[in-house]
Amino acid sequence: MNMFSDPVAVVGGTGFLGRHVMAALGAGARALSRRTGFDLLHPDPAALWGCSAVVNLAGIKREVGTQTFRAVHVEAVERLVAAMKEAGVRRLVHVSVVVARAAPGLPYHHTKWEGEEIVRKSGLEWTILRPGVIYGEGDDLLAHLSLMIRAAPVFPIVNDGSAPVMPVDAKDVAAAVAAALRTLASAGKTYDVVGPERLRLRDVVSRVAEAEGLPVSIWPTPAALMRFPVRLMEATMRQPLSTRAQLAMLVEGLAGDPGPARKDLGLEPAPFSVERVRPLVEKISRRPPFDFRLWSAPRPERKIPAGPFLAFLAASVAALSAVFGLMADQWLGMTIAMAASLAAACGFRAARSRIHPTILRVVLGLAAGAILYGATRVVTALLPALWPAWGPWRDQLYAWRGGHGIGFLLPTLVLIVLAEEVVWRGVVTRFALERWGRPLGLLAGALIYAAAHAGTGNPLLLAAALGCGLFWGWLYAATDDLTAPVLSHLAWDLMVLFVAPLHPAV
Repeated sequence: MNMFSDPVAVVGGTGFLGRHVMAALGAGARALSRRTGFDLLHPDPAALWGCSAVVNLAGIKREVGTQTFRAVHVEAVERLVAAMKEAGVRRLVHVSVVVARAAPGLPYHHTKWEGEEIVRKSGLEWTILRPGVIYGEGDDLLAHLSLMIRAAPVFPIVNDGSAPVMPVDAKDVAAAVAAALRTLASAGKTYDVVGPERLRLRDVVSRVAEAEGLPVSIWPTPAALMRFPVRLMEATMRQPLSTRAQLAMLVEGLAGDPGPARKDLGLEPAPFSVERVRPLVEKISRRPPFDFRLWSAPRPERKIPAGPFLAFLAASVAALSAVFGLMADQWLGMTIAMAASLAAACGFRAARSRIHPTILRVVLGLAAGAILYGATRVVTALLPALWPAWGPWRDQLYAWRGGHGIGFLLPTLVLIVLAEEVVWRGVVTRFALERWGRPLGLLAGALIYAAAHAGTGNPLLLAAALGCGLFWGWLYAATDDLTAPVLSHLAWDLMVLFVAPLHPAV
């Protein structure tokens, strides 16, 4: 049904909020966006001819190419106002954001405020709506929160998570747009469009987690520590979980006064309740690239048959035992044994198909290697007090390098690491995960990995194999890929053996 006598042009009408606004305005709404051939940065007045009003929803959360904050929030508004005047359209509803203010140090906030000032000085019949954080079907808020909650049982929240937020349903924002167009008295006024309840950011996360039916532990994280990961996500992800502009907004909060919109526009926004959120998150099909949860993760599909696996495992353990027991050159012997095991492991389709590097997996693997090495340094600093006899066992491990130059050690190390990950994570741990799920599967895989090193008779190596096996198995299960554990393993070995050894004489 057409709610207005003449068409209403909706700039940004094909986006998330735009689809809700188009539905609220009815058949007379005319969507204008890049998808419909409308150039936001150079609007054609002809696209506005015959329209009774314009709704401007254009906005970005990060800058990409020519789509800068100034270009979209300021220059495009200037040109849209000029195009409206040329087309003879006098009514404008401009959708901004509740945090808009003069703040040169915050480009998003500042350019949103500059856009508002252009509208106020335009001479048009304008109404400015300033929503807070918007949620609804197809949104960023629920999609990204859901993705992070599904990915891990720990949620790093900005600072202590006490920043105030008042989430508003996209349908209520759309209703505010329609009401502003119908209400002549709203011309020349600015309204906050926010939810009815003032929540803390951590309350929002908790309600989404409850709607998902997943436990989550919320960890306070200084905003300064989040800036680099956010920059990395902006640089590497098509749809980053957060941007610098969003981080700045979450630091200060997104709250407003719902009273004027309730009084003038009759807006009664719905609460951000678990009951309202649950059906929305149930429709979110996007799965996280990583899944670090232990108890809620499903078992992988069975691909490794028991008979061939047991034969392979027995042969691999026997080969390593023979190396450790019979060969004087442990390094060379382990290289030969693991090369043979790698060749055998490639017969398992599950192992062959699970090394697919992506930027995120590479970054995760290298970061995990650094974290594991840091943890190793902490443990070895405590060992002299807890286990005074550990030094000779450490010296024995470093003695394996004797007689070999760096030109031999480095390439064989790469071969050994790749073989170990394909064999012990890609086949052995995978088999255990398929049968027993994550907690028991990871433990079983790590125990078998440690047992395979029993032939050395070195308790330090057994303990390291158990701990590292659990860690690398967890990385493998979380990514369903060997890239991260291979890189973590290689980075850790390089640090321990060559870059910053644990042996003081090396």
